[in-house]
Amino acid sequence: MGFGYLLLGYLVTYVISITASSVGFGSLAILAGSALMFWGIRNLCRFNISFVSAKWLTLPIFALGLCRLWQDVAKAWLSWEGTAADVLLGVVTWASFATTLLFHFALLYAIRVLALEVGLNKLSSHAMYNTLAVGIWGALFLLCNMPTVGEKVLPYFSISMALFNLVYLISNAVLLLRCAKNICAEGDEEVAPKPSRFEWINRISASYNQTMDKLKENSRADGDAFWHKHMEKKPQNTANQKNKKKKKK
Repeated sequence: MGFGYLLLGYLVTYVISITASSVGFGSLAILAGSALMFWGIRNLCRFNISFVSAKWLTLPIFALGLCRLWQDVAKAWLSWEGTAADVLLGVVTWASFATTLLFHFALLYAIRVLALEVGLNKLSSHAMYNTLAVGIWGALFLLCNMPTVGEKVLPYFSISMALFNLVYLISNAVLLLRCAKNICAEGDEEVAPKPSRFEWINRISASYNQTMDKLKENSRADGDAFWHKHMEKKPQNTANQKNKKKKKK
C-alpha cells in the first residue's frame, strides 16, 4: 500500500539524518527520506484521501533539505559565515520545526482515519497518543526557545524535549510498522503477507511478532492460573456457606 516506503523514508528523514549530520550528510538523508515518504504517501492517497495533506507537506521537507545542503556546501567550501548565515540558520530551524509539527499532525490524523475505516481501533488510539506526544514536544520546543525562560529552568525543558522527541520517533516507527503489517488493500485480506524487500524490516517484523506471541502466551497462562485458583477456592467457599447455614439452623 505504501507503508513500507513511508516507514523507510521516515527513519531516513528523522533518525538516520541525525547520525548523518555528524559526518556532513544530514541534508542528503533528508532529501532521500522525504522523497521516499512522498512516494509511499502518494500510494496511500489512492486508498484514503486523508493522506493528501501529509503528501504535500513532504515537499517543504524536501525544500528544507535543499536549504540545509546549501548551508553545508557554503560552510565547507565558501567559508560562508556571519550575520546572513545565522539568519538563514534561524529561518531554516523554525521552518523545520513548523513543517515537522504539521507533517506529523497530518500523517497521524490520516492514519487514525484509515485505521477507524478498516476497524483497527487500537491503531487509531496509537496514532492519537502519538499526536499528543508530538504536541508536547512542540510545546517544549517553544518553551526552550523563549527568551523569557531562565537559565536554571532551561536544562530541564531541554532534557524533556529531547526525551519526547525520542519517544514520538520510536512510537511513530512502531505505528508505521504495525500499519504495514495489519492494513492491506481490499481483496488481499486472506493473502499471506509477503516479506519486504528490505531485510531489516523483516527482522524488525519477526522480532515484533515474537514479542507479541510471548505476551499472548503469558497472558493466557496468567488467565489459566487465575481460573484454576478460582475453581479451587469455589468448593471451599461453597462448603463454608453450607456450614454457616447449618449453624444458623
